[in-house]
Amino acid sequence: MELPPAWQRPDPLRGLEKVPWTELSRGAGVDDLLRATAAGDPDACGRLERRLLDEDTVSEASVHAVPFLVELGANYKVPGASRDRVIFLLAAMALAGAGFTDDGRRTRRHWNPLRRELPRFAPDWITQARYAVAKGAPKVFDALGGAEVACSMALAIAVPEVAPKHILDVAQGIAFAGAHPQPLVEAACVALHLLLGEGVDDGWVRTIAQGDPELAHAYDNGGYPAHQPPAVTAQRMGYRFAFQAAYG
Repeated sequence: MELPPAWQRPDPLRGLEKVPWTELSRGAGVDDLLRATAAGDPDACGRLERRLLDEDTVSEASVHAVPFLVELGANYKVPGASRDRVIFLLAAMALAGAGFTDDGRRTRRHWNPLRRELPRFAPDWITQARYAVAKGAPKVFDALGGAEVACSMALAIAVPEVAPKHILDVAQGIAFAGAHPQPLVEAACVALHLLLGEGVDDGWVRTIAQGDPELAHAYDNGGYPAHQPPAVTAQRMGYRFAFQAAYG
């Protein structure tokens, strides 16, 4: 019997040594952390998350790491716990709220009163990280297949524009089966709304927030950037629900 594609994928870290990690901003040691993560080292997973997404901030190294993270997330030879954390990391990087500039400062996402996003200081690692995740995400979705898991919902929430039809079916199964923890159901509902392209307004986001007292308090008390579009707020809330479903 032929193995599923996720078991057939080649070495997820092929080409790792060709990347000049020490020359990249915040890149020193990332190659070793990727190797240890691929081997299932949970401590390495945590350190990789902190390096590539430092307080919700992406860097040059983050963008260069995305193709390797995609391969880790799509390869069943990588231990399951590491795969899940890598997929959550990809989703979080696509939703990053800040990026490091060349001089080490943070440039954050901001919107004007019309909710149009304002330009940021170059280089714009926020946009580049999101594009890189969106480009690689279909491989991860294919590997996940019909698995009703939180990391699948997190990635669908982060890059709904590239999620395939079967992920919509997964979200529907989670949302309506009545057999999953409430945070996962909340995440699936957010994913469905985004995948179906349904409008997201402030009232709908406030309704989402009621599923978590901390989210509701943050939403009502300036815990989100001024003028942030409701769709972006919904994505960040949905990711939080998916993360809670997986890790409490």
